[in-house]
Amino acid sequence: VIAPPGTALSQSLETAKAIETHLLKHYPNDVTSVLSMAGRSEKGETAQPNYMEILLTLYPNIEDLPQLSNTITDDLSHTFEHVRFVPTQPIAMRIEELLEGIQSELGIKIYGENQKVMTEISQDISDALKGLEGIEELEVEPQLGQANIIIRPNYQALAQYGIRVDEIMQFIRKGVGEEPITQKIEGVKRFGIVAKLDESTQEIERLKEMTLRSQSGAIVMLQDVCDIELRQGASFIKRQNLNRYMVLGVETEGRDVASLVKEANERIEKSVNLPSGYYIEWAGDFKNMQEATERLMVIIPITLLLILLLLYTAFNSLKKALLILMNVPFGLMGGVAALIISGIYLSVSAMIGFLAIFAIAILNGIVLVTFIDELRAKKPNLHLKEVLLEATLLRLRPVLMTAFTTLFGILPLLYSTGVGSEIQYPLSVVIVGGIISSTILTLLVLPVGYWLFLKKG
Repeated sequence: VIAPPGTALSQSLETAKAIETHLLKHYPNDVTSVLSMAGRSEKGETAQPNYMEILLTLYPNIEDLPQLSNTITDDLSHTFEHVRFVPTQPIAMRIEELLEGIQSELGIKIYGENQKVMTEISQDISDALKGLEGIEELEVEPQLGQANIIIRPNYQALAQYGIRVDEIMQFIRKGVGEEPITQKIEGVKRFGIVAKLDESTQEIERLKEMTLRSQSGAIVMLQDVCDIELRQGASFIKRQNLNRYMVLGVETEGRDVASLVKEANERIEKSVNLPSGYYIEWAGDFKNMQEATERLMVIIPITLLLILLLLYTAFNSLKKALLILMNVPFGLMGGVAALIISGIYLSVSAMIGFLAIFAIAILNGIVLVTFIDELRAKKPNLHLKEVLLEATLLRLRPVLMTAFTTLFGILPLLYSTGVGSEIQYPLSVVIVGGIISSTILTLLVLPVGYWLFLKKG
């Protein structure tokens, strides 16, 4: 829960208590308990008084958790319009914030020097992306809005009264800023002693009327020697690699991240004019997916090449090695078909599932080709077609046992609805689809390939 910058901690606590009461009153059948944290830090960074965390403990029989999350978020957004709600999970939020510095699944980092310009750019990008399919919500990070009291010395007035600038600075630091005026020593321990002015002096009008004595003994009000004004400034400044940035949070639903980012970039290029020295960068799930995809694009070819070398070493035949490696597309077809049927988009989890399918498909091929070779050696006078038919029938049971054993092991992941199921589900869908296709096609197509490429052997 994010309140406007400059919100006092006491106001944040009141808001958190009101949200707690509202949730327990209106969702008694869904929420068992509510825990609120306000103005505190979990990671060691400076605590923000306007940030709150509302942790909900739900009953285990919730059937449609995403729907409940959307309902609660919409309800709270209409009830408490002065704050912003970002639904997430505690561990997921920490990981996203620690890795990317954002509190949403997807975000756009705007880099530059002037925060006002970055705020204008983020608003322009938000306007350009409104209505884009797959974007549920866009939130501009409120970095501006903190009330600052600016005290600017009037050097002519200071010279007239004989007051130095450092005297003004010490007066403000010790009277308002709580700087210790001396120390109390007890043994090896030292304690700072603060002589703080009345809290009412922190109001700008009372601050102007604060008095100090000049070297000549004259009593001078602070407004006589300084220009004092109230101005909105930055509540915090974020930096990465020494560059200032701010975040435009993007909440997505019902669309794969890759195509969404591609279309979003096209809209941004057409509608948003970035000044010199300012640039944007996607963060969150898209960046993680890009990095993982780049690694997999290197790992997968190397893996297949190593498998080919091992197969060639084991069978001493390039044709047999390539024939077994032909099982990989069989698994790919089933995995892709399973993703299309289930309506899941390609993700890092799904890519890892394809890697698992490679191993299963190749194992099935090795089992069948090895047995065909053994049967040909035992029955050299038997026609190759009869050998292939007999080998396929005899290996049917072991291949099916291997496939069903893996399927039964994957089924709990496929139907899991607990924590982490959103990562396990694409993985299990790809593996199930790949096992089914690779098993069937291995038994049907691989013997045909053996007949075409190795009948002379």
